[in-house]
Amino acid sequence: MEKHKLKDFIDATKEEAGNVAVEEVLPAVVKEAGGFIVSEGVGMLASEIVGAVVPVANNIRLSYKQNRLERNVVEALQIVQRNQDELENKIVKLQQSNLEYQRQITEALLDNIVEEPQEAMVKYNVNGYVNLLKSDNTNLDIVLMFFKTLSQLSDLDIRVLKSYSYLGNDGENILDICKDIHVDFEQLRFIREKLERFGLLQSKNEEINDNNLKEIVKYLQNLEKERKKSKPGSVKIPKLKKVSGSDSYKITPLGRQYLTLIEA
Repeated sequence: MEKHKLKDFIDATKEEAGNVAVEEVLPAVVKEAGGFIVSEGVGMLASEIVGAVVPVANNIRLSYKQNRLERNVVEALQIVQRNQDELENKIVKLQQSNLEYQRQITEALLDNIVEEPQEAMVKYNVNGYVNLLKSDNTNLDIVLMFFKTLSQLSDLDIRVLKSYSYLGNDGENILDICKDIHVDFEQLRFIREKLERFGLLQSKNEEINDNNLKEIVKYLQNLEKERKKSKPGSVKIPKLKKVSGSDSYKITPLGRQYLTLIEA
């Protein structure tokens, strides 16, 4: 498989970017990533990423925003390059049969990372992008929902979510997080509630309430059946579980799926 420097692909697509001098608009990107050796499909994808952020960078007037944008783009290109052997065939196939999916998923990524201040979240977004490109599932609605959800999460949110999973290699638990950021367990409640709203965590109290409700409905249905009989029998009253005064949570299948997507 023939490979070239990323800068060669960027130069080849310069006309599509309106002949803008990428070296002038994104000097750090060209300097740090231009020498990356990439295969054709990945090179074309990477040059499209660079070309897409050129207009954004061209309108930035604050140096810290420029530095952040370039840092995030370089991080994205590094991760894509590291995964190029697995990505190449998939990208070539998408470019031939589903270019619209590739375009929209790339735009969704860039919407999330261009102004993202947390480096960890940039990594999570790009990992998700790479893993979604590798996947055979090209359901655009699911992909856009993933990026939309990720855009509303922070690194701390992800750390809390990981603490409810066995996927974290660092083994960080919720008490470790409390100690690290100097808050008590109860103060993290708003994060757990936020993750619950996104369907990534489930309240165990809510689960108990749901199960209790099912038992009550089942009891009433059985009671109605017996009532219609000529000789109705007794219906056993269900034992309902008591809701805890302090709520606890568990990770949902969606939460586990998202953690899998954002891992390298």
